Amino acid sequence: MLKGTIAMISGRGRRLPRCLVVLCLGLFILGNSAMLHASVKLNGFRLVQQENVMLHFDLDSTDATADMFSLSKPDRLVIDLPHAILATKLPAESFDEGVVKGIRYAQHDDQYLRVVLDLRGKVNPTYQFVPRQGGQRLVVDLGVKSHVQSVPPVYRAAPAPAPSQLRNAVVAIDAGHGGRDPGAIGQRKTQEKDITLAVALKLHERLKARPGITPILIRDSDVYVKLRDRMDIARQNGADLFLSIHADAINHNDARGSSVYTLSLDGASSEAAAWLAKSENEAAALYGNVDLGELENGLRQVILSLTQSSTMEQSMEAGADVLSELQRVGNVHKPKVEQAAFAVLKSPDIPSILIETAFISNLQEEKNLKNPRYQDELAKAIENGVVRYLDKRAPAGTILAAERRRQGS
Repeated sequence: MLKGTIAMISGRGRRLPRCLVVLCLGLFILGNSAMLHASVKLNGFRLVQQENVMLHFDLDSTDATADMFSLSKPDRLVIDLPHAILATKLPAESFDEGVVKGIRYAQHDDQYLRVVLDLRGKVNPTYQFVPRQGGQRLVVDLGVKSHVQSVPPVYRAAPAPAPSQLRNAVVAIDAGHGGRDPGAIGQRKTQEKDITLAVALKLHERLKARPGITPILIRDSDVYVKLRDRMDIARQNGADLFLSIHADAINHNDARGSSVYTLSLDGASSEAAAWLAKSENEAAALYGNVDLGELENGLRQVILSLTQSSTMEQSMEAGADVLSELQRVGNVHKPKVEQAAFAVLKSPDIPSILIETAFISNLQEEKNLKNPRYQDELAKAIENGVVRYLDKRAPAGTILAAERRRQGS
């Protein structure tokens, strides 16, 4: 390509001055470099000081990256966003209390955007990218507990509940399909409904042994439960997290690996996600249990509600934690949490994720899914992801939240 460019610049049968050739080549290289490194826009930023001290960067690209390092004397945290530019004015901020004293920004042309946190002490930060509408969110956890209480104006913070009033965090486990709905069927005639129930039962036993967690099963036998009833059962039991377990299938027998989904705001985020959402929702419609017209209107209301609350964000965090643990068991089909319009994920008030454990349409993975030992490995991975999530996000009034507060004091 470069030779062709030189020939094109020099012309056929005549030579241009050497300096002009060099200048044109330079412009060519710079132009292509700009194409390779298109700018990422930072549309919003906020410091969240609740239980943990966290930073949220809203980026318009799914290809954004980040570099992070700490400095001492004085303590600072530097976050570089390569090829990022500010899409809005973000003034420098200072804080009277908490580990973060202030936040500064510096734009280094279009090479990178630097964010500097001036700190009152050392931090142990981690970060992850979470999909969101129109791009993704960079969530930076500073690894320290917040001593700043977020209290709405006018209202006073309720006193911390006494130990006797604390409750367990409730996790609803939904084994997909069941009864007259077999779900996907593998090449060796394995039925998805049997795999999902086996993994759900194992997960239930594991979570039941965890202090501070009460798991509930949406179904514990081979019965069909309507999609709306699954969500109602979770809500009636005060669920803090809803897990729907499935076994993936697609018309490519070589497809493999686990996936995790949350509800999307604008439909499915990929063709595979769209196909899966369509097949899961049509399974319910096939048996006459869903009014599709009502579902469409309800979904609009749910989307509106999700944008007005933190449910979507919490679902993404839970999905990311579970997916990172599933990577320890085997392949993952998608490296990030996917989004699709699964009807079973539409609860506006309960963080919800759908877990595709593996591809039942893949001969080897079908064999794995039938193996009780592999089922237990899946259950253990999901358990670990749930515990990671609840360690950060268990709601106030639960034993886990009180324990988190004690450890941070």
